[in-house]
Amino acid sequence: MKYKSNILFFLSFICLQLLMTTGLLAQNINLTTNDTKLSINGQGYFSSVNVRGKELLHAGQYPLVAVCSNGKLLLPEHVMKNGRLLTCILSDGGKVVLKYMESSVCITLEVVSIPEKYEVLLLAPLAVNINGVVGDIIGIVQGQGVAFGIQSLNIKTNAGIPFEYADVVSRYFSVKGDAASVSTSTIPAYRLAATKISDGAMYQFSCRRRNQIEYRQIQQIAKSLTIPVEGQDALIKGAKIALFGSKDSEALDRIGAIEIEQHLPHPMFGNEWGKTSRSSMKSYLISDFNEEEFDLALAKCKRAGFQCIYHIEPFMTWGHFQWNPNFVKGGDEAVKTLVDKAASQGIAVGIHTLSNFTTTNDAYVTPVPSTHLLKQGILHLTAAINASQTEIAIKKSDLFSMPMTLNAMQIENELITYGTAEINGDSMILHQCKRGAFGTTTVAHTSDKLLYKLWDYPYRTLFPDLILQDKFADRLVEIFNKTGLQQISFDGLEGCMYTGQDDYATTRFVDRCFNGWDHNVLNDASNLNHFTWHIHTRMNWGEPWGEAMRTGQVESRIKNQDFFRRNLFPRMLGWFLIRLADKDFECTSLEDLEWAMSEAAGFDGGYAMTIYMKTIRRHGQIDKLLDAIKNWDELRLANAFTDTQKVRLKDPLTEWHLEKQDAQHFLLYPLYISKFFHCNLAEMQPGQPGGADWQWESPNESSYAIRLRINGDGKVKNPSFTTSRGVIKFPCTITNGQYLLYDFEGKAVVTDKNYNVIQNVTPQGRALLPSGQSAVSFSCEQDKDDDKPEVIIRYITRNAPEMIVKQ
Repeated sequence: MKYKSNILFFLSFICLQLLMTTGLLAQNINLTTNDTKLSINGQGYFSSVNVRGKELLHAGQYPLVAVCSNGKLLLPEHVMKNGRLLTCILSDGGKVVLKYMESSVCITLEVVSIPEKYEVLLLAPLAVNINGVVGDIIGIVQGQGVAFGIQSLNIKTNAGIPFEYADVVSRYFSVKGDAASVSTSTIPAYRLAATKISDGAMYQFSCRRRNQIEYRQIQQIAKSLTIPVEGQDALIKGAKIALFGSKDSEALDRIGAIEIEQHLPHPMFGNEWGKTSRSSMKSYLISDFNEEEFDLALAKCKRAGFQCIYHIEPFMTWGHFQWNPNFVKGGDEAVKTLVDKAASQGIAVGIHTLSNFTTTNDAYVTPVPSTHLLKQGILHLTAAINASQTEIAIKKSDLFSMPMTLNAMQIENELITYGTAEINGDSMILHQCKRGAFGTTTVAHTSDKLLYKLWDYPYRTLFPDLILQDKFADRLVEIFNKTGLQQISFDGLEGCMYTGQDDYATTRFVDRCFNGWDHNVLNDASNLNHFTWHIHTRMNWGEPWGEAMRTGQVESRIKNQDFFRRNLFPRMLGWFLIRLADKDFECTSLEDLEWAMSEAAGFDGGYAMTIYMKTIRRHGQIDKLLDAIKNWDELRLANAFTDTQKVRLKDPLTEWHLEKQDAQHFLLYPLYISKFFHCNLAEMQPGQPGGADWQWESPNESSYAIRLRINGDGKVKNPSFTTSRGVIKFPCTITNGQYLLYDFEGKAVVTDKNYNVIQNVTPQGRALLPSGQSAVSFSCEQDKDDDKPEVIIRYITRNAPEMIVKQ
């Protein structure tokens, strides 16, 4: 045996020598594109990554490819070059053949052949020694004046490493990358295109075999049924990436050139690419209009300067996407009528949806459920069940480890829900079963019929599998092409990943829509992956309506701006809400709105302004707010604010007011808005007149504005404020829920809780504050038998304005 081994070793050595002498086994392979030269040694590892004369390859061993199979990582032992083919011989003897191409834009590597037994292929898993700016989603790292990036060139080539091999890969390369955080989620390091490490950054691209039934971990289900993908996307063959380097300032333009050369999505706004066009950061109006209210909604949209109006709840069902009758009553044609009317006034119309979430009133669920509802796995009956049975015995299953919402199951054409699941030895009893759930038909079933446990979501929705998900996308394509709608938010895209097909499923859904649309559709989502970066116009996300405008998601909005910056992506600040007063919140004021507008101006980002039609009709200052929106956004889109001003504007602790002088000239006032001052008239000492003494402050001697609100039963009369510089008195009566508003122009009004004017008031005296701190006395009058409400006051001062000129 030893003699035979020596002979085999000798023959292998001779073969290698022959290959080397004939040039088939390369000692060093050089691949070049503009600004970049990559070198790969004879063993199949990168020996150099040189961009504009700077060596970027991180210390360590980084293979051209690696394979994940049977829980192990297989690495190349040598590489052969033959024409434009690179053959990597792996440690188990398997061969991975790549075709490379070089252009002035990039170097591409495409898988030509690979043994089907391999589960996952890693493409160019290399690290660089720079990490000044790590574009974790887009896969571009900047530092030392240069940038190096890798791009997936088709939807089956994913950024990141499959979950089940993440630890294996991390241990081999001895790296622990940083996760990426956005407002809606934290993206773990193993799912990123590039992840920051202590002294550099690591690139991660992979393609997995998808042509077999598998059981993968989804959420808390350790082995969730994952059905095969059909067609070429199921194979690793055809996986493809592009590698490139450039000046750091030219990285975005290079991606655009790669999109064009490699036929990636490259959406345009007119003659400009979406990623560089300021149109991609335009703000828009969200509302709940119907056909009768559409003219009013359009008028308010135009008054605010918005060019898109977007319906927040257009569908009655998700799946077939049937229209909400509270929106339109005539189907696709009625929507087209609205779209055409808006277009005639220069306004686009958009709609909201939750991607692949499936409502239980949709025809894919009831009365005959689709066979392609997404399944967690198979349950086995231990006995036949009749048509009325509500206690069902099954074999014990691990599929009950994760609490669900609907507890839905499917057997033939019947859906069943259960209340509780009780373990009984090797069996389980499903109690309180509802037969014929969601309007399906109840029938008897023999014990050999398969009972499927379905995926659901806390929104009380189900999901489609990949085959049915394609039909969802096709319906959205049909809707947009028939109606001319021009904007959509792919909310809930994370639902696609319940299929077990990771980011591929998400990308497949978005890409299918994009390729099917016959016109440019502005689209966004609350999350982003490497490939959808090319398709999405921007990101956007909803505000938590349970918080005030100034506190809702402030930290998240700011955190997202850094995410956009490092990923070379258009900036958005999410959704804001203009609200009416309710038991928890005051009606949105001009000061609230201008705080949001100053943040948008400072970060130079767009936003969605949500104003329900009820608010449009009942908010007493709605036109004033819409005018302010238009003024702020015109200046932002014109890039009229200086960099220094932007730094100050985006500070969430600052307050601002913008006044329009004429079409080109605006005054920007820095404001100081005080804390709330409270005077509880029920707590006055006997004989003490109604009022309070406070310390107010102002950076300069100035006039001040007043917001006075009455909270509680009762009323106050003739409130006044006294400082060392003067007294101002307001001859009026204010009752529970009403405001006294006094502005810098000397106008005073009493309004209801939603700022509708009840009375114009003529002030007596002057409202002046000295610079620094000063004593302020507040007083008011009451009738003897009146209830004693609380008086809540804020004062506002402003400094000298700065002139803003719109070119």
